[in-house]
Amino acid sequence: MLKKELKLLLVILLVFMQCLYAVGVSTKASATEISKTDNILESVTMAVYDSAGQVVTGNVYDQGARVRLDYTWSLPDGHSYRAGDTYTFMLPAQFLLFNNVGGTLTTGDDQVGTFQVNKDSRQVIITFNNFIESHDNVRGTLTINTQFNKSQITGSTTQIITIPIQSGEEVFTLIFRPDVPSTISKAGVANGFNAKQIDWTVDVNKSMDSIQQAVVKDPIPAGLAVPVSVAVYSLGVKLDGTMVLGELLDSSQYTVSTDDSILAVHFADNPITHAYRIQFATAITDATKSSFVNTATLSGSNKTPVQATATVEVKHGSVLKKIATDYATGTQTISWAIQYNYNEGNIPQSAAWLSDLFNESQELIAESFQIFPVTFNGVGGEVLGSLVPSTEYTLTPQTAEGKKGFKLQFLHDISTAYKVIYKTKASKPVLDNSSVTNTVTSGGGSSDTVVKPINQVVLVKSDGHIDYNTKIVEWNIAINGDSQQMSHVVVTDTFPYKGLRLLPDTFKVKQGAGVLDPSEYTLDDSVAPEDGFIVRFKNPLTGPVTINYKTAFNLDWIQPAGSRTDFYNTAQMAWLDRWENEQTKTVTDIFYTRDEVKNNGFKSGTYDAAHKQITWTVGVNYNSKPIEQAVVEDLLESNQKLDAVTLAVYKMVIAPNGTTTLGSIVDTSEYEYQIDAANKLKLSFKQPILGPYSIVFKTSLDGQLINNATVNNTAKLFDASKPVSNDLKATVNIPHGGEYVSKKGLQSGDKINWMITINQGQSTLNDALLIDTPTVNQLLLLDTFHLFKTIVDVNGNVTKGAELTKDVDYTLVIETDASGKQTFRLHFVNPISSAYILEYQSLIAANDRDTVSNKVILSGNNVTTVTKETVQDIIVGVSSGSGTGSGVRGSLSVKKVDASNYTVLLSGATFDLYRKSDRALDRIGTMTTNENGVANFTGLLKGNYVVKESAAPAGYALDADKEYPVSLSSGENYSITVTNTKSTVPSNPPTSTPTDSPSSTPSSTPSNPPSSTPTNPPKHDSSSNDPDPTPSASTSPKPSTSPAPSGSPSPGLGTSPSPSPSLSPSPSPGLSPSPTPAQSNGSAPSLSPQPTTLDGLQPETLPVTGESSHTAVKLSGLALILLGFLLRRKWRKN
Repeated sequence: MLKKELKLLLVILLVFMQCLYAVGVSTKASATEISKTDNILESVTMAVYDSAGQVVTGNVYDQGARVRLDYTWSLPDGHSYRAGDTYTFMLPAQFLLFNNVGGTLTTGDDQVGTFQVNKDSRQVIITFNNFIESHDNVRGTLTINTQFNKSQITGSTTQIITIPIQSGEEVFTLIFRPDVPSTISKAGVANGFNAKQIDWTVDVNKSMDSIQQAVVKDPIPAGLAVPVSVAVYSLGVKLDGTMVLGELLDSSQYTVSTDDSILAVHFADNPITHAYRIQFATAITDATKSSFVNTATLSGSNKTPVQATATVEVKHGSVLKKIATDYATGTQTISWAIQYNYNEGNIPQSAAWLSDLFNESQELIAESFQIFPVTFNGVGGEVLGSLVPSTEYTLTPQTAEGKKGFKLQFLHDISTAYKVIYKTKASKPVLDNSSVTNTVTSGGGSSDTVVKPINQVVLVKSDGHIDYNTKIVEWNIAINGDSQQMSHVVVTDTFPYKGLRLLPDTFKVKQGAGVLDPSEYTLDDSVAPEDGFIVRFKNPLTGPVTINYKTAFNLDWIQPAGSRTDFYNTAQMAWLDRWENEQTKTVTDIFYTRDEVKNNGFKSGTYDAAHKQITWTVGVNYNSKPIEQAVVEDLLESNQKLDAVTLAVYKMVIAPNGTTTLGSIVDTSEYEYQIDAANKLKLSFKQPILGPYSIVFKTSLDGQLINNATVNNTAKLFDASKPVSNDLKATVNIPHGGEYVSKKGLQSGDKINWMITINQGQSTLNDALLIDTPTVNQLLLLDTFHLFKTIVDVNGNVTKGAELTKDVDYTLVIETDASGKQTFRLHFVNPISSAYILEYQSLIAANDRDTVSNKVILSGNNVTTVTKETVQDIIVGVSSGSGTGSGVRGSLSVKKVDASNYTVLLSGATFDLYRKSDRALDRIGTMTTNENGVANFTGLLKGNYVVKESAAPAGYALDADKEYPVSLSSGENYSITVTNTKSTVPSNPPTSTPTDSPSSTPSSTPSNPPSSTPTNPPKHDSSSNDPDPTPSASTSPKPSTSPAPSGSPSPGLGTSPSPSPSLSPSPSPGLSPSPTPAQSNGSAPSLSPQPTTLDGLQPETLPVTGESSHTAVKLSGLALILLGFLLRRKWRKN
């Protein structure tokens, strides 16, 4: 039993070792990261470019300028690094990346490795291949095209960027140009109210330019004295343009002159490279001027003059000003003020007088006369001092024709400001609205006049509260507002155009706060209510009295009929004044009604974009006219369709303020309606109506072209054929009406996310076709197209809904012409009547700061043909690695042949072309081979591509897993040949069960083996990285501590700098390129292509590091077998 168990154990061990070998246990060494202590970066150089793409030769840079970084790297001889090893370093945060950057490192025709720059982590990773194991003196450069990151460059204009290298650190000390609108600015400030001088500040060279023989000139304008002293300070300017005042400069650092009233400051430093502030003060010599304009100019022998102008407003008080400060209607009193010498001038006593004259209908109230000295706060506000005693001036009356007043004479010289205040009162009752003119004149010849309106308050009429439900309005008549003595007062109220009817029970007379006893007046009963009323007061009036009453109103009562749409009310009062003189006064008030009253109805509407329905409300007979045969007509414009189910009639409820709500619904048996051929709705009431009604219904725009942003409708009410309302008009806004296509785009790394909103106005279109033409500096990504339905809310806002299916709901065709210009056509299979959203991406093939745009056109028809166009522009930012570019494009020709006979050209094979981008493959084109077996991809930019066959010709097998990498140079016309093997399909399938083994052994070699070696190995990018291959360049020299632009090329539009290592092609499976590669003559061995077959090369293998021998496993197996043999012999002996 023990023997069997040991045997079983040995078998299990043998099986375990065999499985362990099968799963690939090996002793391969994994790729490692080169230690950061082994810094392989020898040096870094930097070149900065201006907006024109030229190298900046000065030492001050724009904050967002484009930058080229050239890293020089090397590996020490005798290193232990292996294929697959990586070196990682960080790109400083001061540099901005728009997208991931990657590429290959090459030397001659050989590849050294690849690099990747991640825009988010900012990591730069170099991955080496087995080239470094077989070569000495391995070195090269890595170039990154980027720009300064403004968000990371803040504070001081001097910034330090440090990059670790082998010898320590490469330190770049950079000076950035501040964000200032101009290199010179000027400001001035007057020193308070009634200023005596202006303090000026001139900031120069804020852009920190290098200016030879710098000078600032500032002509002093008339009315200002030349400055006595000038101070110059150093000025710190931060990146955001804010300034910090520095130290005062020694006078030896500049000279000042004021010849011909021109202030000139000459700087001794030559050149100046910093900002400065010049300060000086000018005395005001002309106090009559209210503003001063001053211009300073900065210039130099190498500097075009630049100017800055400042205007300083000087606030001086007036020499003389007259003001009417208040008016009291109850006492007919006016309050006056005179502002004298508010400019604080020096006035001798002989000229220190004022003459004041006003209408003779006014009388001076002597006890109201007062004079106050005045001082001013910092903003010119007056501060009154103590009352000036009457011993310091004299006041004498004076008169002129139609005028009277006074003369004020000060008894001493004055140099301060004074305010004179007093009151006047009407000398007799004010029966009419008028005005009082008051003029003051000073001893210095100044004069000022003010006119003050005054109003009569003997008789004032107004309308009050209005109740539109009951059609009643309240009226008020105010009598004797200025408390005159009146007797035999009679008030007659009339309605000159009728339309009003007095409600006698509402008539009241008030005196003060209480109601006047009816025994104090009589109301004439002989006057009809529609004519007004007459009231007679039995006793004299000495104070204010108010009459309140209400009237009904109705436009049908207006006479002549239709002559007015508002209501007029006139009051007349007759009385005897205190001198027993007969007086009369007449006033009229107009009650302006709501539009619903004037039109006898209204119309309103709202639009529901979710259902494309308009809900209309027509209010008719607002004024409650009696109508025998009421008919409402409403023409439905813009091809509206009535939704008959929604039509309903309601009794109208009118609130006192005139607003309306729906009341009870009216039974359908009480009215009927129809739509005629002109799309006019006619609704007829079957019985006479006496009150207001609201008609509510919905119309639909579904199935129509919604071309306009508004829909207008007009309804009208008739009594049979006689109009009994005005036109009842309404306009409804249609959100996005007339909007057929809109587009917007947003850059995301090296792609642009486009979104097209289609038919947001929700017109119904047949044969809807969207044509989009992008500019040639972008490539459409075929697999990113997605078309969505939308959800539209009642307000017309659109959100994305379910996705539609291509070739079921729509077709999409992308065309590319010989120049590379692309166009896509999206055709809706069925008519559309709602909004759609199309999303897709394009790959940016532009240079930094280029404009990428798309023109999109939507066309369709619905009775008429509609074509709408829109254009969207985007300025893109692009970061790049090594490589060059030009204005030409290349092409790729794919030839399809039979694997056993190359002369047989195969049509009908479909190939997809992918562009490598950010470690991803983006499909940019699909072509099918023509009768010559050729599929042409044109308009291609330089870069790395992959060709995949998606459909084989009829009768041939598809190898869907094969990929054919292609590396395309700028402007290159490249061709490859791809083979296919015929499908093996038995003509007569066997019906019997096959035997366990075939009758013969098939041959191990095909009867027609293809050529073992292609005519020339094709180009391909062995890495998965994106950037384009470029010719090799010489190693960059040791950099300086600041950008060294002289040796760097300019990255103009369409170009970017080349790196030292360049990309070299290597063989790809399944391709038969036409050109023949040249052999490398360098000291390093070249990478020669291996023999392959046309229908598929052996897949390229990654470099392997470490031990991969199977000896250990084999020895273990032999040991176990020997152990089993010995144990078996031992058991047999036993």
